[in-house]
Amino acid sequence: MPATASSTHHGVLQDTQNAAENDDNPRPLKRQRIQPEASTCRVPDVSADDDAGYLSDLTTLPPSSDPALRTTVFAPTSSPLKQPSQASQSSQPEPALKPLPPAVLLVNLPSLLAHPPNHRYYVHSLVLSLTALRKCLALPALSPDVECRAWTGLAELGMRVIAGGYSQDEEHAWAKGIEAEVEKALGRGSIIAQKHPSLRAYKHQLALLQAQLSQWQHKTKFARNQIRNLISSLMPTDPPHILYSAQLALISLLTTPTAPKTPTDVQSEKLQNRTPPSSPQPTPQDVYAALAVTQELEDRATAQKHNQVALLARVLRVRIRVAACMWADVRDAMQSAEAALGLSYDAASTPKPRKPPATQQANGPPPTQPAPEQTFIMFEDPFEAAMVVHLLMLSIVYFTHVGDAAEVSPRLSHLHALLDSEVLEKFPEGNVELALPSGPSLMVQVTHPRILFLLAFLVSSASKRDAVGRKPKRKVFATEGLTTWEAEATREISFSTWASAGDVQEVEERLARIKADLLSELIAVSIMRSEFDIAEENLNVLVAHTRTYEIFSLFASRIALHHAHLAHALLQPARALRCYRAAAYHAERGGFVHVAAVAGEVALCVGVQRRRARMGEAWTQGLSESDEMWPEDEPAEVPVERGVEVLKMCRGVGGSLEAVAQVLEACFTPEILKAKQHLKHALELATKAQDNHLRALVLALIAAHYLHTAGDHARTMLQTCEQLAAGLGAPPSKGQTTSQGAKSVPVAVGNALLGLWVGERFLELYRRAGKEARIQKQTVVNTHLSKAVSDLTRRGRPVTPPVPAS
Repeated sequence: MPATASSTHHGVLQDTQNAAENDDNPRPLKRQRIQPEASTCRVPDVSADDDAGYLSDLTTLPPSSDPALRTTVFAPTSSPLKQPSQASQSSQPEPALKPLPPAVLLVNLPSLLAHPPNHRYYVHSLVLSLTALRKCLALPALSPDVECRAWTGLAELGMRVIAGGYSQDEEHAWAKGIEAEVEKALGRGSIIAQKHPSLRAYKHQLALLQAQLSQWQHKTKFARNQIRNLISSLMPTDPPHILYSAQLALISLLTTPTAPKTPTDVQSEKLQNRTPPSSPQPTPQDVYAALAVTQELEDRATAQKHNQVALLARVLRVRIRVAACMWADVRDAMQSAEAALGLSYDAASTPKPRKPPATQQANGPPPTQPAPEQTFIMFEDPFEAAMVVHLLMLSIVYFTHVGDAAEVSPRLSHLHALLDSEVLEKFPEGNVELALPSGPSLMVQVTHPRILFLLAFLVSSASKRDAVGRKPKRKVFATEGLTTWEAEATREISFSTWASAGDVQEVEERLARIKADLLSELIAVSIMRSEFDIAEENLNVLVAHTRTYEIFSLFASRIALHHAHLAHALLQPARALRCYRAAAYHAERGGFVHVAAVAGEVALCVGVQRRRARMGEAWTQGLSESDEMWPEDEPAEVPVERGVEVLKMCRGVGGSLEAVAQVLEACFTPEILKAKQHLKHALELATKAQDNHLRALVLALIAAHYLHTAGDHARTMLQTCEQLAAGLGAPPSKGQTTSQGAKSVPVAVGNALLGLWVGERFLELYRRAGKEARIQKQTVVNTHLSKAVSDLTRRGRPVTPPVPAS
């Protein structure tokens, strides 16, 4: 069995992150108002005895998506200065404009210079903004509100610099030592905010920034305690968005235990023999703590009748459990979230009902049924639209993992209908707003829509397990996803002005990983369909792509597993054994790739063991001529303890590996009756998941048990197996045949090995029944399949140069 894109299960979606929001200004007339459309612009007075002063525009914007490096930045505003030409055209007398104090100008200058992180002048805006704030803080006799705002802005900008990696890059000398400057700004700003109750909003924002800095410094426990202290210090009079932001920040820290690695750490990992895990995994204790905070968030939101926040908590719970592989608890959490969104699905019938005959259509009109797209719920609210897209992707991943294709189908259709309605345009920058009855709104940064768009192709391809047919959907979605990826790579990605360069790097890396996953799906389905040239070509593309984007270490185990499956299908057992062990060695222990690799190794050794027992020393005859030598120190039989250990590992890893475990257990069971029971259970699992590749193998094994005892039953299973084997490689269009004498034999043979085995069993049954016509027809088919197998064994054999004539 080819590898399934395991990263789809844990890479399929990004953590939903919270954001700092607007603060309550007790005297809004004291805040600077920018109104570019008005004919006049009034600059309020600034004095040292103002209680409210200028509340920071910095705290009204959401932070970065990186849980360890979230930063809030300035919102761009228009210049309040009025042009003289406009003033002269006004017929009404205007009040004289007061000179703008230097401190006010400097503290507001960063908001005028803000640019998205992918803008050409982004670095220039950071340098000028930092310079402006430093000059502002150097002025004498600053009012507490201006000084606190300047320190907060310096801390936020410094965290943006850290998030972008500029402080670790020698090319950016201007960012050197920014970490110490951020710590100083956090300390000074916190002292001022504590002394003045009117500046309480800054205290909360500075506490969140301090936790982000501590997380970046790998002080994980300290960062969590800081957030918990912030939550416990909040008063009932504080706006609700402050508490929600703190709780979401704590959930983020609990589910992302380590900060992103520096370039030095990444380089050191490349020197290690083992491949590090694709993403840091939280401990079970942290996962349960995150679920507890999520429950508190939902309870408070429900009590305050903040329905959107409660919905966010339910979707977060599903995401946390899927990421932690807590599959037994996902269904209940998913149903709760679907109920909050008003979603309800009926499992799709398998197989689909046939169309009524032509006579019935002539006698009367067939019963009309509404198109599935017309029954799906559409969402106009950007937040609900974002939540339903995330929830549908998570539910598709879950049902694909457990092998329930009937539940996947309606949810995948709903997802496609939403994407066709351009639902991603409702949050083009990946930010959604949750309106609260009292106080400012809560801004939440979700997965970027560009990622969701391409991720939809990956989820669709991974959920379609059937590789049989002329145009299997698994291959179609993977191919179209790669084509779309190339087209989207040239388009500019939209980011908010408060995003950091770290957000850009994160989106680019996620997009690169999605392409690698799509290539993996295409390689897997190509191996299933015996399209070995396409599989080898895409394997080379995958290796080149992962090395170009420096993510080869994340896909090394899966690439090795693809090579193992390819060698296994090409009758190269020695190379397959080496690749299986390499994949298991580099994979994360207990992960899907690791279990699939060890299961493949055991299955290969069982096959070699049975072949040796039947053929003796000549067991390598009929195998690939380009294979390596089988290891001499390899034991002749698979130890029973090893088989039992692998069977335990396959339990609960997924529906596909559960079926594989049943097949292996049938091979290890000496009793025929128990073997039949295990194979029957494997057939049920493969049929439920619509995995016809595995289903064909199970049918062949069952038919072998009934071949000498129940010929009719065996013939029925062999006919189904023959159809599946031929469909695993069917040509895109009909009519591609070749003539051999009076018989017409299809060019595409699909799985030649399985087809030949089935053909030999048919020939045996026909000879037993004395059906000469069937015998002749089957002999022609078997000859064609035997030639295909012979070509397969000679594939890749080095060509011997011709000997020159003497």
